[in-house]
Amino acid sequence: MEMLYAAIDIHKHVLQAALLDSASGELRDARFPATREALREWAMPLQGRVGAVAIEATSGWRWAWRELSALGFEVQLAEPAQTRALRGKKRKAKNDRLDARWLALLLAKEMLPRSWIPPEDIQRLRDLTRLRQALRHDRTSWAQRLHAVLAHEGWPCSRSQLLSNKGGRWLDGLQLDSHVRALVDAHLAVVDAVSAQMGEVERELRRLARSDRRLVALQTIYGVGPIVACHLLAEIGDARRFRRADQVVRVAGLDPVVLDSAETRRRGKLSKQGSPHLRWALIQAAQHAAIHPASSPDGDHYLALKQRIGSQRAAVSTARRIAKAAYHVLAALENAA
Repeated sequence: MEMLYAAIDIHKHVLQAALLDSASGELRDARFPATREALREWAMPLQGRVGAVAIEATSGWRWAWRELSALGFEVQLAEPAQTRALRGKKRKAKNDRLDARWLALLLAKEMLPRSWIPPEDIQRLRDLTRLRQALRHDRTSWAQRLHAVLAHEGWPCSRSQLLSNKGGRWLDGLQLDSHVRALVDAHLAVVDAVSAQMGEVERELRRLARSDRRLVALQTIYGVGPIVACHLLAEIGDARRFRRADQVVRVAGLDPVVLDSAETRRRGKLSKQGSPHLRWALIQAAQHAAIHPASSPDGDHYLALKQRIGSQRAAVSTARRIAKAAYHVLAALENAA
């Protein structure tokens, strides 16, 4: 019985597929529109014959994964950076057909660097938390633009107070000509609209934080509130995919780069090779915990480090501890289920 391995290089308008026969080494290529109908037309004759299908973790992978999984295929998600690294540093020809063939070959040789595919509930939670982050960045960006407009007109103010109630009253009382007032009102209208959407997302996250036992458990960690708990669960997901708590620290990019050669060994800066969303959530939790260190179980640790190396690096160390605590909390729940 033939054993086939398939791979699809996903693009916005077209899909490039490769089918590898592991026994003969024969490779067959297919190129078709990036539509559900065309994907099903290619996949249905292969049902029961393909060991697995590899797709790269790029934009558009989710709908292709859903369609193939519904047809009974095992889908493996390839990590893009590691997949490229396996090709080596030597410059080689590259096109969609070769990319799809490379994925199929790695899959057949069991060398495909795999990314974790979150279950549907985690994917939906991740959509919400990342939308909140995007809205937060947009709100900050428009507030900075407003701050620049006021500074150009000789009305500098504190950014932290600009969008507060006090700042709103101050803006209303400014003597501005009609052109500048129109600019200020336009900026405020955008900020208000983004804030309203952000409020809707946060209300949904708080609702989930009250009803999901994983989110309730995460909030037992000092410094972790309902919103940060949602961000942590969205990025960590199933803790059983990690063997050790240190791996969560590494996924967050909070592990230091170690430079090791012969008898020389020193720690460098943070690697930051991981999820920036998880890293942000852990730093936020650490900063919240640092507000009242006397009440925090890591307070003595934080204060000692703050005195020796400064508050920022002390917060990073606390964030690592929170990452490990989050792993143990989630792993305990999942093992008990």
